[in-house]
Amino acid sequence: MIVLIELTTSQRFQILQYVLLALAVLVGVRLAYLQIFRHDHYTALATSEHQRKYEVPAPRGQIYLRDGETKVPLALNQDLKLLYADPSLIKDKSGTANKLAAVTGDNPQDYLKALQQGKEYAVLKTRVTEELAAKIKQQKLLGIGLVSQSYRTYPEGTLASQLLGFVNGEGKGQYGIEGYLDAELRGKPGLLNAKTDTAGVPIATSDNLSRAPENGTNITLTVDRSIQAQAERYIQDGVEAVRADSGSVIVMDPKTGAIKAMANFPTYDPNEYTKTSDYQRFQNQVVTNAFEPGSGFKTFTMAAGLDSGKVTPETTYSDPGCVKMDKYEICNADGHKGGPNTNMTVVLRDSLNTGVIFVLQSLGGNAAAMTPAAKQLFHSYITDRFQFGKRTGVEQAGEAKGVINPPSSNDVNYANMSFGQGESITMVQMAAAMSAIANRGTYYQPYLVAERQRPDGSTEKTKPKVVKKDVISDPAAENLTKMLEVVVEHGSGYLAKTPGYRIAGKTGTAQVPNPKGAGYLPDVNIGTFTGFAPAEDPQFVVMVRINHPRVPGFAEKTTVPVFSNLTRWLLQYYKVPPSS
Repeated sequence: MIVLIELTTSQRFQILQYVLLALAVLVGVRLAYLQIFRHDHYTALATSEHQRKYEVPAPRGQIYLRDGETKVPLALNQDLKLLYADPSLIKDKSGTANKLAAVTGDNPQDYLKALQQGKEYAVLKTRVTEELAAKIKQQKLLGIGLVSQSYRTYPEGTLASQLLGFVNGEGKGQYGIEGYLDAELRGKPGLLNAKTDTAGVPIATSDNLSRAPENGTNITLTVDRSIQAQAERYIQDGVEAVRADSGSVIVMDPKTGAIKAMANFPTYDPNEYTKTSDYQRFQNQVVTNAFEPGSGFKTFTMAAGLDSGKVTPETTYSDPGCVKMDKYEICNADGHKGGPNTNMTVVLRDSLNTGVIFVLQSLGGNAAAMTPAAKQLFHSYITDRFQFGKRTGVEQAGEAKGVINPPSSNDVNYANMSFGQGESITMVQMAAAMSAIANRGTYYQPYLVAERQRPDGSTEKTKPKVVKKDVISDPAAENLTKMLEVVVEHGSGYLAKTPGYRIAGKTGTAQVPNPKGAGYLPDVNIGTFTGFAPAEDPQFVVMVRINHPRVPGFAEKTTVPVFSNLTRWLLQYYKVPPSS
């Protein structure tokens, strides 16, 4: 049973007073809490609603190469516009797409597709020039905007594209120099704390706090523009002449390690890298691709034999054409037999597999047997002295280090290694190792960066770095050079002969391992030629590589013509007097 109590007017008024008093106390307590205990929080919140932090991009460092004494820009920054849209503000999307296309010359369907994706922000076009931007603004299209952006541009187009790399849409360097030196090139972004109005628009005021962006480092390369252009010309001609898959060439200064050219074909234009579907074209195959070197590696087996004193150019052996190794028989190419009293110069001239196996076994003190001592000493020469199996540290993204089998590998593996089968190396490793022979015993680190211009205006020049002295002795290097001259004058390198000049070099024709299993791919090979000129005072080392040529024959028919053409041009370019 509910009993209703009737209150008088004065009682109701008194209760209302108590309620209002309680509410006032609660409000007061809440205000005190907010003002005293939460003051900093809400002050920051209020400030944040009228303040925005903006990252100010730093100008990316520029990249140059040299044309004589002149610096030529290879990578620059260009201030252009980005065309964007807020589709939620556009009612007539088809009409807007058509109006834009009429101005830009693009396909209106591409614009319409972007506008219909339902996103609040859609990029319609990049790299918009000021002239085109002005025409777009004249259309006064609702929901269409333009914003300034700095774009990487490559004024030389395809020249040196693989060693250069590119900057992607997110502003990150990819491949080559752009990738390897991305942190140096990109600099440090600035920071702007801008006060804004209620609509979020920045207000110009002296109270804005900013951190100025720090420019990226400018880079000047060791690459010579003329040499690079000629290297690209000759490797393209060589690849097309033998209908090969691809080809590469490197030119190095053997007295410093400075790289004068790195060229690959096919190539691409870094200004339009998005149009390239074959990502292999982005890679600098001189550095990133390790391969079995084939007979070109015999040069370094012979170097070990000469330097250790185990053989001389006149040392002879009897060559029956094949040798037994465990259960296997290893033969010379094309069944060649040197016969009795075959000397070491002939081994290189005729590229005899049995001959370099003889040299390798001689390293252990017994030319008739493969001993652990022979394998250990050979491994030491190849890895510790000639630096194979190690990254050179050249300023390129994605450098491969290759594979050199340890001395614990079986005898057959080491016999094969002596003539360049079973191990893998890169072209930059090969060129650097050949440079150590050309300069009579010093291994220089290959390098591409000639100087850095820092944001503070200071310049830092790169000094040649000696990695290893006395790789081989001067007499051993001189003897080996003369043997390599015989290869050119009377052996497989005969097409490299240049009237009036002494040229030294070695061919190599390597099989390609089957990626799906054991053995090698039939009728597929890699041809190489590595040499230097003039032999008595080398000014440059050149290595040429041709992948999967579709003509019969070995490297002398594929790579040597490229080497010869480029070398003859280089001798004229360097104004090298004829050999005495």
